[in-house]
Amino acid sequence: MSDEQEIKELFNDWIKSTIEGDLELARQCIADDAVFFVPGAGEMDKETFAQGAAGGSPEESPINFDLDSKLRELKVFGDQAYLWIESTLVCSPKNGDPSTKMAGHSLSVLEKRDGRWLIIRDANTLTTVPE
Repeated sequence: MSDEQEIKELFNDWIKSTIEGDLELARQCIADDAVFFVPGAGEMDKETFAQGAAGGSPEESPINFDLDSKLRELKVFGDQAYLWIESTLVCSPKNGDPSTKMAGHSLSVLEKRDGRWLIIRDANTLTTVPE
């Protein structure tokens, strides 16, 4: 399998972990020393980000998440690569409160370690879209 195919599988697993609330799958996509940059939250480590991104199954969560992410660009440079992703996220509280829509881009830096591609840095610009 090519590096591009492996990275696309990692991207699909990452999105799946977020949609399904699969914390273990999210952790498998992230290097232990990863750093995430999130608007309003600053720097986050692997565990903090993974718990926020995939913090519980859809049945357990008080919010329904509708995530649409498109891979805009993928470049590989030896054992490093980057992904440019465009996303829209709608968070709908199950109690009937109004939904929140967020949109933006993220730039993820990946590194191949021990034969596996992992996210090592991620800068996320998802922000609330005014209604």
